[in-house]
Amino acid sequence: MTSIRARVFSTLSYYDPREVLVDLRRQAPEIARRTDLADAVKQMRTRDLKPLRELRDACLFCYGWNQINGLSVRVAQVEGQDYDAVASYPTNEGHHFAPLQIKEVVPASLNQQSSVQGIVDQLTKYSNSEDLTVVIRLNRDTPFTPANLVVPTLKIAALWVFGALNTEQSRWAIWGNFLETAQCGEFSYPQ
Repeated sequence: MTSIRARVFSTLSYYDPREVLVDLRRQAPEIARRTDLADAVKQMRTRDLKPLRELRDACLFCYGWNQINGLSVRVAQVEGQDYDAVASYPTNEGHHFAPLQIKEVVPASLNQQSSVQGIVDQLTKYSNSEDLTVVIRLNRDTPFTPANLVVPTLKIAALWVFGALNTEQSRWAIWGNFLETAQCGEFSYPQ
């Protein structure tokens, strides 16, 4: 990461992903009850709500990452040339910044062909993103077998996948980093 990019990232406002997720979950029942809202709005599928959907996904990933690695990852909502958010966590050398590119295997009702493998195959287009962490949200009820994922040579820092394990989205799993020794873990949506 360039020193200029690190300086820019150090000036951002970072949030505890748990707090953001709890706040979003607190608002969900009220939004679900509203009959005057289109399904696209309720599911954050409009252009105006895309940043909120990406923040939620970044927070879900960072919260899960916290749970399986014991890190204290925080997240900033900011969009740049090749990232949708930035994660930050302390290391022995100071703070590490990880720009996050959020991808999604969308529900089958939106695109039946969308798949984790399809998204991974498209990542070869990134040619100058050695500090980028790509995070794929598996947003459909489909089996995912990490051992079957074929990962080509990629010029990114990390590759992770996460998704809900039940329809209530109370249980989640996270898999990665597929560019190193992959690990997996489960976590509960914070209350």
